[in-house]
Amino acid sequence: MYNPYMVGKQIYLRHPTEEDVNGKWHEWFSDEEITRYMPERYWPNSKEKQYEFYKTISSSRERLLLSIIDIKTDKHIGVCNLNFINFVHGVCEIALAIGEKEFRKGSYGFECFTLLLKIAFLRLNLRIIKSNYIESNEYTKNIQKVLRFKEIGKIKDWFWINGKYEDLIIEVLHRDEWLKRNKYI
Repeated sequence: MYNPYMVGKQIYLRHPTEEDVNGKWHEWFSDEEITRYMPERYWPNSKEKQYEFYKTISSSRERLLLSIIDIKTDKHIGVCNLNFINFVHGVCEIALAIGEKEFRKGSYGFECFTLLLKIAFLRLNLRIIKSNYIESNEYTKNIQKVLRFKEIGKIKDWFWINGKYEDLIIEVLHRDEWLKRNKYI
């Protein structure tokens, strides 16, 4: 393991490196399957664009971007982030992308969400995490159901996918509820 920030059973999270940028990271964000539910999916990515993004996020205090690493192989398999962090209000948004196809099945995404919640609530002392997903994104919907995110809103016909507009579902998770369920208090 290289410089782990948070360690799980199958994965660990660490800061992104130039090696990550020079790997397949840029390819993931041009892959139609991976970006299916992402708003920026219509624009192609490149190694140069990925490097520019990498340089801008390294000093950000509004976004904690982390590389997802498989513990067994030490392979960079995706990225995740807490975004729009506001320490005054104690809020942020959560997102992840598993780029390597062989890691998209199973519990890698769920474990990543769980580690990000620990970081947000226990390390950064945030109070509320917001997540958005497109209604047909069953994978995210199921993860958030298990983690007990609560739907607080819906924007009708927000996202064009599969030849039709779909709703954007907005959900939140409060720290106090999460702490009680996970026996931290």
